[in-house]
Amino acid sequence: MLSILVSIGAGAANAKPIKETDKFPKKLTNAGFHPQIGIWYTVWWDDEKPYSDHWQDWTRYRPVLGDYASDDPHIIRTHMQWIKQAGIDYVILDDTNSHFADGGNIANNIETIFDVVESMPEGTAPKLAFAIGAGQYAGNSEEAHMKEVDLIYEQYANRPSYYYWKGKPLLVDYTTPDWFYKWDDERFTVRWATGSTGDAASVAPDTGLWGWVFNEYVPNKEVFGVMPGWGTAHQGRPTTPIDREDGKLYTDLWTEAVKRSPEMIVIASFNDHAEEIGIEAITPRSTDVKPWVDAYGTPTPDWYEQITKGYASLRQGFLEDFYYKPENGKQIYKYENGRMIEQSAAPHGKPVIVVPEAYFTGKFLKDEAKKPDKNVAVDVFQTWVDDFKGIKKSWGYETLLENGNTVQGMSNGAEFYDIKKSGLDPMFTQIVDPKQRIVRKGFKAHPAWLDSKGWSLGKVAVKLPKAKKLYLTYYPGKVNTLSDGIVSSVIVNGRTTDTQWVTGEAGWKSKVVIDLSKYAGQSIELAFKVGWGQEKLGDEATTAYDAFLIGDPLIVTKL
Repeated sequence: MLSILVSIGAGAANAKPIKETDKFPKKLTNAGFHPQIGIWYTVWWDDEKPYSDHWQDWTRYRPVLGDYASDDPHIIRTHMQWIKQAGIDYVILDDTNSHFADGGNIANNIETIFDVVESMPEGTAPKLAFAIGAGQYAGNSEEAHMKEVDLIYEQYANRPSYYYWKGKPLLVDYTTPDWFYKWDDERFTVRWATGSTGDAASVAPDTGLWGWVFNEYVPNKEVFGVMPGWGTAHQGRPTTPIDREDGKLYTDLWTEAVKRSPEMIVIASFNDHAEEIGIEAITPRSTDVKPWVDAYGTPTPDWYEQITKGYASLRQGFLEDFYYKPENGKQIYKYENGRMIEQSAAPHGKPVIVVPEAYFTGKFLKDEAKKPDKNVAVDVFQTWVDDFKGIKKSWGYETLLENGNTVQGMSNGAEFYDIKKSGLDPMFTQIVDPKQRIVRKGFKAHPAWLDSKGWSLGKVAVKLPKAKKLYLTYYPGKVNTLSDGIVSSVIVNGRTTDTQWVTGEAGWKSKVVIDLSKYAGQSIELAFKVGWGQEKLGDEATTAYDAFLIGDPLIVTKL
């Protein structure tokens, strides 16, 4: 997905030392790879009814430690010792289903985790932090959210085991992007997470995203997320799993993290086996799923624990009896007695840690600011993003009903939202030509009129520069086939300048170009009108229940 790991052929002979080498690059003492590292941690496991059903109903794998309870002191101590020894600084307690869920069981488990961690000898356990958000994403209630925030501050944030980031207790707010930039709390360093980074990349906070599914890199100066894989389809959810590729995905992401050397690396997760994103040593519950395997296909339950420890420990240097390979080389080395020993083949039961050149040179990757296109007069999507973030209020929304009445805001519909990868999945399944499966920045509207007839209008005020030629360009698109079709019109200063009918087929359509040259130097109101398709299909039209996509809306000076 990011960097490319040279694959190691299965079936090779046992690894044998060849000779010591001076060819392996020497690590500089000032190389600068010193991020903090955090890992998400699941707190709702139990070994007694009714909550022991979480294991049977949600998982296809069983931990090597057995189906444990999250309040078992032995389990907590074992986990925390390993996490600390692996080089991880703190855990993010996944309290995103509500602190008050499972009849108080989750609250009890968390309290026990704090007590056990604080009973461990100093330096043997990681610090603790919270991830919450159910009050927002599930309850759409700031009051419900603040009830949990206040509880965390009053009962946990001042405990000696709590993790501080940028001078304050860290609190990860897992929620929908609608809540980004809308809420903060000066008592905490608040950071954001959402279902998948790809669903919010264009509107993510400047501090990046701290979870949950790291399927797209979000350019930022602070955090980089890694995960081994992910999937919930086994629970009957309509999701597409992200394959582990026997560890390649995880290794690729870690290698990229080393290249960037962020302030923070976040791992999702240690033990969320319900969403199959954990790294804890596990084995299959049945023959329906395959075990985690080494380079030879041999079951290796702790495969991801080993990879994690190998990369996390690069902050201090190389580990005895671990295997390494320069990213741009093929030779594998074993670190033994402070020396790199060349190997004739990949090891059995042990991963190979891919080390990028940046680790030795200290020349880490930086996010480069994109140079503005001199031909873009107004980036219409960026005006939406700025409005969303509260930087500049320029958008407004209306509902136009069939009878001619206009209602402020959205009625029986939804506002214009950022196009998310998850929203494109059903659309892409219906696009035959792979070249059309591209993600265009832009927004979507979902009228969802049901038994009513009308249109959603998103309006934005823009100031046009003085130029000889100005053209509004955009790509119309449709997500699924739930309606016969959907209409989108572009309105400038109250006058309809273009109408596009998108049939029941999903996919991107041809670029639309509208000449705005006569408005040069003026402030105009630009509106996108999306909704029912009566004007094209007459009485046979179905009311629109679909999502219309507006990709790459720009006002340009040259085509």
